[in-house]
Amino acid sequence: MSTGTTATIRTRKFLTNRLLARKQMVYDVLHPGLLSVNKTEIREMLAAMYKVTPYVVVAFSFRTNFGGVRSTIFALSTIL
Repeated sequence: MSTGTTATIRTRKFLTNRLLARKQMVYDVLHPGLLSVNKTEIREMLAAMYKVTPYVVVAFSFRTNFGGVRSTIFALSTIL
């Protein structure tokens, strides 16, 4: 897998949890031509979207659809 992939991130759900002081998000990642995208690349893309460092973004529960063109990702950001 090469670096500098052409993956597109689309937000499906966005929730601000003020009690736990974090943002909770569900994303659809479109990655045509690739089987999947690295977790670190996803974290860096999300950190750039919300203008935070990649260390405060936690991406988990990667679900790749059959065929490898689209994935669903849950993410948390600990800075409001």
